[in-house]
Amino acid sequence: MNRKITIISSIVLLLAMTSCLHEEMTGLQTAPHEEVAALARKSVNTSDNAVEGTLAVLLDPASASALDSGLVPEALSEVCERVGASVRKAFPCKGTERERQFRLDRWCLVTFPVETDVEEVAGLLAECAEVKAVQYNTRLTRFEEGVASEWVAGDNTVSPVLPFNDPKLIDQWHYINNGDLSVASTVRAGADINVRDAWRLTTGDPSIIVAICDEGVKYDHPDLAANMWVNEAEKNGVEGVDDDGNGYVDDVHGYNFLSTYNVETGKGNLMPVSWDRTGDNGHGTHVAGTVAAVNNNGIGVSGVAGGDGTPDSGIRMITCQLFSGNASGGTLNRAQAYKYAADMGASILQCSFGQDAGAIVSDDDFETLYSFEADALNYFMTHPSESNPVSGNFAIFASGNEGKDVSAYPAAHNRYISVAAFGPDFLPTSYTNYGPGTNICAPGGDYSISSASSTPERAQVLSTLPKEIGKGDYGYMQGTSMACPHVSGVVALALSYAKKLGKTFTYEEFLAMIYSSVNNIDYYIETCTKLNNGVQMDLTPFWHNMGTGAIDTWRLLMQIEGTPCLPVRKGEDVKVSLDQFFGPAASHLTFTKVEVSDDARVALGITGDPYVKYGKLYIRCENEGSAKILVSAIAGGDEVAGQGSATMGGTEFTREVSILSREAGVAENGGWL
Repeated sequence: MNRKITIISSIVLLLAMTSCLHEEMTGLQTAPHEEVAALARKSVNTSDNAVEGTLAVLLDPASASALDSGLVPEALSEVCERVGASVRKAFPCKGTERERQFRLDRWCLVTFPVETDVEEVAGLLAECAEVKAVQYNTRLTRFEEGVASEWVAGDNTVSPVLPFNDPKLIDQWHYINNGDLSVASTVRAGADINVRDAWRLTTGDPSIIVAICDEGVKYDHPDLAANMWVNEAEKNGVEGVDDDGNGYVDDVHGYNFLSTYNVETGKGNLMPVSWDRTGDNGHGTHVAGTVAAVNNNGIGVSGVAGGDGTPDSGIRMITCQLFSGNASGGTLNRAQAYKYAADMGASILQCSFGQDAGAIVSDDDFETLYSFEADALNYFMTHPSESNPVSGNFAIFASGNEGKDVSAYPAAHNRYISVAAFGPDFLPTSYTNYGPGTNICAPGGDYSISSASSTPERAQVLSTLPKEIGKGDYGYMQGTSMACPHVSGVVALALSYAKKLGKTFTYEEFLAMIYSSVNNIDYYIETCTKLNNGVQMDLTPFWHNMGTGAIDTWRLLMQIEGTPCLPVRKGEDVKVSLDQFFGPAASHLTFTKVEVSDDARVALGITGDPYVKYGKLYIRCENEGSAKILVSAIAGGDEVAGQGSATMGGTEFTREVSILSREAGVAENGGWL
């Protein structure tokens, strides 16, 4: 169900054109040859699949500044008059240094009658000296892997103790996978994001905002409404008026970027956020539910960062609509959505769309061919809100659904997070893109592993839907589109926890923690087999190609705390070194006690009483789970001073130890995998 931008044109042609771009776009200092046409020098892409009647142009600084005062450069004005075009700034800008840094004050939108040849207009604009670059507005087109399936109940052969009262949480294996065979015969306990125990630490902070760049989100859905961002100025303002002066009218919960309404002139088509037009399939509402459906409200499903049912919990979501029915926008709409999200305080872009994998083959090509979009993404990522405890924002994209051995762009860019998909069997799905550019993986659902079942949809991802599309309020979908919002939700939880602890991080520090907070999917790829619609699937290509591993919420929160995790193998008596908690002298210390709370015992399925001998913790966990226990030792002797016969002795100290029980926990010798 991933959205795709169809790129038909030859990459050779594109690169030939971009090699002649103006020095500002390429960084080259040599003057272009006179015989090279202006359009060939200034165009950053081709007109293939371009939106009719629109172009983006980059003006020189002086001309862009003059346009702010209503002064259109003479040559540009003549072109506009000749083709019946108008020109205005592409973004509402406030004249900030950051806007100038990323040239957002210089990008302009040229609109003209749709029947006018777009290449002709581009050529005329390129002849203007004030125009430094011309970009065609490449259209977003749908690329579907299937349709949503209505919720159906399973046998629920495993009935775990759940943290919230949402009745359909038991069907969300992607959060808490206890090996329920009614999901799939090959279901594997632990094939999830390991969020259950993390919810004891945080369920989301309302100051953390995620922008859902997708179809419109049904903001009044009973399981989403409480966690939607609200623009109070617009909510309490006058309909049809830009009450908060941000350049967008009536953006109460976000904005439909397919609108053509011009605030300055009062002309154009103002399209409210929608989710029920012909051609809509509920994609945006489904994605939003995974990020932050309201938890513990007694209805429906849970969301990764959906709170605990109290008014002050759960993150907030902005809907940034890029698809509407059978209509879709282009590069301009995406870029406008990114800047809007930054200006409205979002810390995360949730983007379950991308170009065809392999259409763009390098970061440099993406930044050149889609410079307008790249500028806006750079603006977003370096524009953290006051509530963000990290020095930058996060752009999270789906890797793509073609089953190719490279990630699609924009996901593949080294500055963005690219998410691949695995199923409830903890194995890569047949549709997921993988390999270079792929950073991490998460549950995306896999219908094919249970296609012979009476309820094969249960192996997909369950989330919210707009009932107007005829599937009810809840249903199943699959794709890297569904894997992506799991990571967005986990990152939102992590930002919430960092804020709760009063900790701050650089972007690079936090990104490193995300990529290293994973479980070992390669263990399953190497040791397991998989049937795809009854046919043996070759897992060899996925080995070491699913990013760093499967996202683990608990591990990420522990990294934020600064508490190391001890992975142990489920169902085995294991011994693990405590050196990372007590230092290299652990083997010589006297350990006094191991304290296990009732919650930790249940979460981990601890049998017997854990103990420490020669600096190693002996423990057995029967459950897939995460929890913290307390281990105490003596510094400075074998006894504590004043206890027993000791008049002089050591000091007892206690460390909190994080235990992570998984099937792929530690090697037989107690070492790290």
